[in-house]
Amino acid sequence: MEQLGTLKMLLGIKDDEQDSLLSFLIEDTVNMIMAYCHIDVLPRQLESLVPKIAADMYRAKGYGDSKSPEVVKSRSEGERSVTYAETDNDKIFSNYYKRLDPFRKRKGRVPSDISIQ
Repeated sequence: MEQLGTLKMLLGIKDDEQDSLLSFLIEDTVNMIMAYCHIDVLPRQLESLVPKIAADMYRAKGYGDSKSPEVVKSRSEGERSVTYAETDNDKIFSNYYKRLDPFRKRKGRVPSDISIQ
């Protein structure tokens, strides 16, 4: 329940109307973290990260009354044109890879893991 309270604080939600949705987002975030790190139990050091990622997902997908952040879809200046992709869960999650990587357990070995002596 502590993560639910923190998530509601981050989103500025004072009532209990969206608790089911927020609880789902917390559970989904925990599952995404454990799948990415290949772990069965969420480490204590990552517990504070769960509400942050869940809040980003809540805003990006436009759940509830909170507005999603402005995302530039297309911009043109003279002959140049730039288009940015939509925000999805993978892109939101990728913002946290640096914090998650120390907890990641690789299932197999890759060539970069092998040291040549």
